[in-house]
Amino acid sequence: MPLVRAAGRPGRVGLPLALAAMISSACGGASPAGMTPPEPTPPPKRPNLVFILADDLDVRTAAMMPRLPALIGQHGLTFDRSYVTQSLCAPSRASILTGQYPHDHRVLDNTGPDGGFGAFRRGQEGSTIASWLHGGGYRTALVGKYINGYPTGAAPDYVPAGWDEWHAQLSDLTADRYVNYWLNDNGTVNAFGVKDDEYETDVLSRRALSFIESAAQDGKPFFLYVAPDAPHLPAIPAPRHATMMNGTAAPRVPSFNEADVSDKPAFVRNADLMTTLQINHLDRVETARLRTMLSVEDMVEDVLTVLAANRVLDQTYVFFYSDNGLMLGEHRLVEQKDVNYEEAIRVPFLVMGPGISAATHDAEHFVLNVDIAPTLAELAGVPAPDSVDGRSLVRLLRGESVTDWRRDAMAESTSYTGGLSATLRTPEYAYTELESNERELYDMRVDPYQTTSLHRNADPALIAALSARLAQLTGCRRETCR
Repeated sequence: MPLVRAAGRPGRVGLPLALAAMISSACGGASPAGMTPPEPTPPPKRPNLVFILADDLDVRTAAMMPRLPALIGQHGLTFDRSYVTQSLCAPSRASILTGQYPHDHRVLDNTGPDGGFGAFRRGQEGSTIASWLHGGGYRTALVGKYINGYPTGAAPDYVPAGWDEWHAQLSDLTADRYVNYWLNDNGTVNAFGVKDDEYETDVLSRRALSFIESAAQDGKPFFLYVAPDAPHLPAIPAPRHATMMNGTAAPRVPSFNEADVSDKPAFVRNADLMTTLQINHLDRVETARLRTMLSVEDMVEDVLTVLAANRVLDQTYVFFYSDNGLMLGEHRLVEQKDVNYEEAIRVPFLVMGPGISAATHDAEHFVLNVDIAPTLAELAGVPAPDSVDGRSLVRLLRGESVTDWRRDAMAESTSYTGGLSATLRTPEYAYTELESNERELYDMRVDPYQTTSLHRNADPALIAALSARLAQLTGCRRETCR
């Protein structure tokens, strides 16, 4: 199928109308009315794997994206109970790459002695999904953001083991992310952002497409990890999107600019009510974030087009994920993460590929970022080391009945002083113990926006049971986490 160039973006690959039908056919999608739906395509023995990771994309903002559902969601599976084990970039990315909780891989912050690239390099960088797949015969590539602080403490041309191609943003040299940044292109450091066609998401997209085309021609299974900065602040959209998404705003959920926070911990009680000016600014910030995501939708569209053009779409799993959520005024918290409220720890998670039924949702199973690495490993037929804390999602992807899955999820935050704040999320409750010795308890069945904490008047037996389970998970290792 020939590539179609779309107007308004240099070198952009447009999505032909025929691609929607190709995706549906390749991924077992729905058939036109009156036709018998095709059987799902059996998974290939050595599938290709594409993992697209947004930065700070919360579920509410993802739901406002105009094309993402049509590109992936309608052709695959959406996990509605998808959570990260720490709502912060570096710890979450370390969990994605290693399959370990932060208390296990010990990347506890974005910076500092226990944070970012330095902590990851000292600890678990030698054993990641890239090294497992590379050792199993896969061609691997990273395009975009790696770990916060990269390559501080190492040479600017440093390339970690396990990656055949490396196009990583230099975090410590990047000023404005989208329009003024540096990339390590396979050991050569280049500056970007001066020319009109150097908008970051587009540059990353071109590198991703080039890798797909080259790998497909080689006939070798490949793993592509693409991590644009969008919609991380400061959100600077591409010029072609600078006036789009007008009228959008931060979601006005029941907890937005919450009037009564007397039931909340001190750090929330100390937050002032937002003024009208602050709310208007937050609305503009959210519009800018959405505009940056339009370029990510372009990237997803182009990736699918090139996969189809190179006749490997039906052999490829495409994952769309985010490293953490973001507070957009809920409980008066503005642009905050590394807190354990639902808007920060719950993230969008969509997967399409062979053997996955189209337009399906999993609203039952709690899935975590620590599950991604063992999932990719099983799909590739490569053993994951026993060091992983997560579990493979392959049975869930295939729609099998799974009765032995985890019944809860845990998100944690560990400070430099060793103090721990953590949340246990069950189908019924969200229970939090903070480093300050404060607690929160929400009945998520009737209070999904966490406006009324029940911790002061709850049954002591319930509190004790939730606390005991939380202690089990914050101290778990390897098989005891699964």
